[in-house]
Amino acid sequence: MKKIQILLSTYNGEKYLEQQLDSLLQQIHLDIEILVRDDGSTDETLKILNRYRAHKNIKVMSERNIGVVKSFLNLISISSDTADYFAFCDQDDFWESDKLLRAVESLEEIPADVPAMYCSQAELVNENLEGIGRMPQLTHAPSFANALVQNIATGCTVVFNHAAKQVLLRRLPNSSNIIMHDWWVYLVVSAFGNVIYDPEPRILYRQHSSNSIGAKSSFIHKWVARLRQFINRGNRLFITKQVEEFRDIYGSMLSPDYTTMLENFIDGRKTVTGRIRYALSGEAYRQSALDNIIFRILIVLNRI
Repeated sequence: MKKIQILLSTYNGEKYLEQQLDSLLQQIHLDIEILVRDDGSTDETLKILNRYRAHKNIKVMSERNIGVVKSFLNLISISSDTADYFAFCDQDDFWESDKLLRAVESLEEIPADVPAMYCSQAELVNENLEGIGRMPQLTHAPSFANALVQNIATGCTVVFNHAAKQVLLRRLPNSSNIIMHDWWVYLVVSAFGNVIYDPEPRILYRQHSSNSIGAKSSFIHKWVARLRQFINRGNRLFITKQVEEFRDIYGSMLSPDYTTMLENFIDGRKTVTGRIRYALSGEAYRQSALDNIIFRILIVLNRI
């Protein structure tokens, strides 16, 4: 039976945590281990976690607050040496009983020595787990060209194999230089292995005011929020910083085609003329046509 370790970072998650933990313990046909890192909670989260310590396959660590990205990177670094697969988990969702089995069955199609990750569609629900929609469907297959500028891997759906973990541990990134842990995994695995996207959801992805990152229900809401982020952040070029961090760690390992793609993205946009040329090239892309229009405008304006 395949062993899968669930990597759960908690922070003030008392409201929904028990429901989520129960759904994890009901996963079928797999050897499940749950590694929990509490990120300095000040509510009843630790009391809830302590009640679940009786389960032999749950390990809980109470740590200081370092933020969601660094917390998940830490979980990767201390994850099991013997597990076949690893799954990111948020504290406030609900997993269907075959969520992990479906992911593992997909990943089993890929040789164990090839870095691979699985991600999927998610069923959006309100605080009472009542359906309110789904994430936008992909219009293109996952790829390195997409991962440079867009994350399609919702963290709570991500499962990756041991070979992917080894590549990720080559050197963990500076957390201040990456946008989210799930995007980083998508970027790395798309460069060196296989990314599987499953259009069928097996997770109820709860939308509420405390989400670290929530899914916007409409394009307009999504891009109003996105444009506000760019305005509020100033000219700090968060996506470029993430790609530069990736080049610093993995640049020497890339295929010639990906090396060229990376250099075009970083070095080819240093002038206005270069940014216009890059925006028109279509080399890196987002999933939807409208997203691409906004993306290319932001490229020219040097806001990516």
